[in-house]
Amino acid sequence: MIEFVCACVPLLLLTLAIVQLSLLWSGKSAVDTAAHLAARKFARVARDDFRKARETAFLEAFQACRNRLGGSLGSAAMTALDITSDGERGADRATAGDALCVRLTHGVELIVPWIDRILYHLSPGKKIRVGDHYYLMLQSTRWVTVE
Repeated sequence: MIEFVCACVPLLLLTLAIVQLSLLWSGKSAVDTAAHLAARKFARVARDDFRKARETAFLEAFQACRNRLGGSLGSAAMTALDITSDGERGADRATAGDALCVRLTHGVELIVPWIDRILYHLSPGKKIRVGDHYYLMLQSTRWVTVE
């Protein structure tokens, strides 16, 4: 009986880790999709009105992150969209043919018990802890050409 209990604990932790990593993988895919949609929306409007293009791109990314599997209004509030001309310096205008970097950062909550703390402490990237909730900040970058 003791052998059974000793074998079940690591198997349970392994199963929970697999579930959390699969949810994190689907979250990363959702962030990549949201960055792609935001970059497309930005590229279409940026030549006419740069500020409006940035706002519509952020709204597109916000909605995609909120409506993803496991998304919520709280995690979508941790969404940031940076638009730069060379990957480092910010941009404030665009003309047709300009290449701009659209970087989306979104917080994905770690929700599986026990594994959330372990994965949070092992993660080398950006992370945030709000109360008893653990978030990993996933990033996705897209280069777009203004139409």
